[in-house]
Amino acid sequence: MKLTTLERIEELRLQLQKTAADKDLTDPMVVGVSEELDILIIEFYLRQKRRVEALRTNTMDNTIA
Repeated sequence: MKLTTLERIEELRLQLQKTAADKDLTDPMVVGVSEELDILIIEFYLRQKRRVEALRTNTMDNTIA
């Protein structure tokens, strides 16, 4: 079963908390999980932004027609 982006973000957030609990924040493992989480969050927000823009475009097209 494939996880949704939000589920994956939550999974990585929990992993980051566990990993950082007993390591320095500059530890390569902590940084790696943090970077992966950053990428997923950015992808999520970009997708949301595109959806909102598409909805606005569709709404504007419908009001003009």
